Amino acid sequence: MKFKYKIQLILLSSLAITILFSIPRLALLRFPQYELPDLIARAVYSFLFALLFFAINLERRKIRLGVLFLLNVVLFFIADFLLLRLHLYLFEPALKERLFRFLFNVTFILEFLLIILVSYIYRLVFYNQQIRMANQVLLKTNAETKYEVLKNQVNPHFLFNSFNTINSLILRDKEEAMNFVNNMSDVFRYVLESREMVTLEQELCMMVAYTAMLKGRHGEKIMVEIDIDDTKLQHKLPPMALQILVENAVKHNVVSARQPLRIRVSVSEQETLIVANDLQEKKVRERSTGLGLSNLNQRSKYLSNRDITIRRTDDQFIVAVPLIQ
Repeated sequence: MKFKYKIQLILLSSLAITILFSIPRLALLRFPQYELPDLIARAVYSFLFALLFFAINLERRKIRLGVLFLLNVVLFFIADFLLLRLHLYLFEPALKERLFRFLFNVTFILEFLLIILVSYIYRLVFYNQQIRMANQVLLKTNAETKYEVLKNQVNPHFLFNSFNTINSLILRDKEEAMNFVNNMSDVFRYVLESREMVTLEQELCMMVAYTAMLKGRHGEKIMVEIDIDDTKLQHKLPPMALQILVENAVKHNVVSARQPLRIRVSVSEQETLIVANDLQEKKVRERSTGLGLSNLNQRSKYLSNRDITIRRTDDQFIVAVPLIQ
């Protein structure tokens, strides 16, 4: 909620509460012992009281529930005590003082409870709005990621290389060619499935299929090492995270017999998926949209509330993706 709209909301809500509690008091003007200045003063008290507690309870910074409750109670007693003293100093009570004190306190208790209820409703509405917006962002980034992955998979260069690989495998080893086609269909099927999160086990299965495709083309020029404990396999992460990171490694680095590309996949003690590849950059870099890592970071932040981390050393490029237990 922007500051400007928050101020407007607090002012309008305080005014509404003031009107709600002031209208019944207007009927008291029929009695000679009640005067208009007295009622105006009490309306001002209501407005200031509402301003104070709306400002506290609509504060967006995270305040622990126990602290917020204690703050509300303490400030209620302080405000109630000061306003009652002020009113008794300024005006002669129209009723017996004990009865007036009782009614004054009851009125502020009711107003206080109503403010808390309205604040809670506002926060709930705002929270639901944030969830809806975050879901829309996630859907958008997932769609963009799928589009980017599919675009890379079906671009003429990729298809030409894949068909060339299939053609050469058919001549050399029909069974291996069939495996390549099966792996290719598994990758496409995985990309097209709609899921917010997948298990690490599912991602690794997809990566095995994708790596097999890469090996069909590059042979032993690509080496993927996986060192992940079985206890971590049910941890969750955004779909296609591994495919994006492996694809980036192959796309931006030299892959040759003299310089085979090594990619290592592991899980750290901090429960993050680590993908590290040898840094052997191409002299002529391929054009990149940069959407892959950016979208992966957005999806990771939404699902785990943590960013991915990217680290570059003299000989390695390392990406850490938070896992969700």
